[in-house]
Parts: sequence; C-alpha cells; structure tokens
Amino acid sequence: MRKISIVFCISLMLGCNQEPKKSYSFFVAGHTYGSSLEKGKGTTDLQGLHPPFMDKIDFLKKQEKMSKGFLLGDVVWQPKYWPEAIKDIEKIGIPVEVARGNHDGGLKNFKDLFGESYKKYIFKNDLFIILDSNIDNWNISGDQLIFLKNSLRNDTNDVNNVFIFTHHLLWYSPTKFSKPFPNATSGRAKNTNFWSKIEPLLRSVNKPVYLFAGDIGAFSKEYRKKDHIIEYYYHNYDNLSFIASGMGGGVRDNLIIADVFTDGSVKLRLIHLNGDDPNGLGELKDYIDPNFVN
Repeated sequence: MRKISIVFCISLMLGCNQEPKKSYSFFVAGHTYGSSLEKGKGTTDLQGLHPPFMDKIDFLKKQEKMSKGFLLGDVVWQPKYWPEAIKDIEKIGIPVEVARGNHDGGLKNFKDLFGESYKKYIFKNDLFIILDSNIDNWNISGDQLIFLKNSLRNDTNDVNNVFIFTHHLLWYSPTKFSKPFPNATSGRAKNTNFWSKIEPLLRSVNKPVYLFAGDIGAFSKEYRKKDHIIEYYYHNYDNLSFIASGMGGGVRDNLIIADVFTDGSVKLRLIHLNGDDPNGLGELKDYIDPNFVN
C-alpha cells in the first residue's frame, strides 16, 4: 500500500511539473504586397506577394502544428493583381483567411473571392473574429458592430482566448495612441469609435483579447519613413493585447507566429523575413507610448 502511495505521489509531482503542450499555431502577416515603391515601377515579378514573405513559406510549413494563416490586408497593390496573389496564397499550403485592406478592392469583388468580409468561428476552444475596417472609415459600426457585440456576448463563455484580425490599426490616435504611425491614414474618419465603443466592449470580455492589425511596415527609415521606424508592435494592458505586423520596407519585414498551448496560454514570436535568421529582430516586446493613458 505504501509503495502505491509513493508511486502515486511521484506521478502527481511529475504531472504538475510538466509544461503545457502546444495545441496549435497560426501566423499573421500584414501588408503582404510589400513595397509600393517597387510596385510603382510596374515590374511584373512583384505583382504577387512580397518575395521575402514567400521565401519563408517553407519555414512556416515546418512549424509544429501550424494550422492557419491570416493576411491582414493590403494583400495586393491593386485589385487587378488578385490572380497573381491567389497563386502565391495557394503555394503557402496552409489554410489562409484574409482581412480586407484598402488596397484590396471593393466589397463585392472581395466577397466573390473570400466570402463575407467580417466573420467568426471557433477553433480549439478559441474564438476567431475577422473585421472589415474599410466599411465605415476605420469605424466598426452598424451591422458589423452588432455582429461584434453578439459574438463577444454569445461565444466567449467557453473559450480560452479571443483573437481579432483587422487591417487598420484601429487603436491609432494622434493624441492618445500616436505610435506606431500606420502606413497611411487616408480614409480614416476624423473621429473614430474605437476608444469610445470598441475598446470598452473588448475590456468587458472576461477573457484575453488579442487584436491584430497589418497596416504597418511599408516604409523603413532607409527609405522615407524618417523617425517612424516601427514595423512591428505589441502592447498589453488588462485583458487586451495590441499587435501589429507588416512588411515592405525591406529591412525589418516581419510576420508574427502565435503558439497556443493546451492550458490556453499564448506565446507570440516575431519572425524576421529579411536574411537567413528568423529570430533576427529579437523578441516581440511590450512598447509603451508615452502619450497613452488607459
């Protein structure tokens, strides 16, 4: 009897000391058409996805339990290049979802290619929500706001995490959250409803919420971005995490891999696309805007 008790205690201790196993991974990539400076030259070899991104496809395929990819808008420079981009997406060999960017064309054409521009689904006890920030000038409003409210109200009770994907950095504000500066603010309403309606809604969720955006990284300091050299971003407070990733500058092009573990924890990995070292940019660290007060 005593031997059985000892064996049981040892087994219990070993079980407690085991780290959670990876459940699945997904990647997020923003501004995947790459450099508008190159696109403007009219070269035919740059009409698909950004070459440094495509060069990392084999690396992505080799990642353990890589289940999904999310392209965070501006997948194409112009809508007429969707056929080339779709050929490249097919080469990825991993199921991909797309959040519509301002370069990606009109809503009807996008729906013909990818279905509804805002949608949700549950995978492995996590809620995934894709939003369309182009419908109302960076506002989440009308039917889309109702959709978001209903999703957060009805679908979060039994999930571990909420992952939200959009093109624009919805949290950007010249006075409240001024960095990182997006690739562009054209089409942005003078007053948006993120801080008045969306952020309080996300904070009310009793689960970790990860908000990914992709309109960043098109220009590096080496070109014309001057002091705005942030091509990737992470900030967390309370239950909210803000993450941005993008490419096109040709120096710090990046994507982000999210590893989700069996205990619901999430690890974010910053992947450098330029050169041979995927870890060349270091870790995705928390950045605090000195103008930000939550």
